[in-house]
Amino acid sequence: MKTTIELPDDLFREAKATAARRGTALKQFVREALAEKLAREGVIDDVYRPRDWPVPPIRLDPEEAALIDRAIEEAFEQIEPEDLA
Repeated sequence: MKTTIELPDDLFREAKATAARRGTALKQFVREALAEKLAREGVIDDVYRPRDWPVPPIRLDPEEAALIDRAIEEAFEQIEPEDLA
């Protein structure tokens, strides 16, 4: 199912940045986070809960971190195809 949700800018940016650091798409990150929350509350079966969550932080040198930050900023400026529909 496809839906639209409104998020505060800071929450959206942090979610997108965290997904990028983990090497996953934002929609997969949001899907896993929502499934984890619902599993914790007993609403859905634990089978939907990701097994490798949370991922330990990655240690990057400052130059690598700056490259990733630039890539994230560029990605924020792009319109994703599913947002055009």
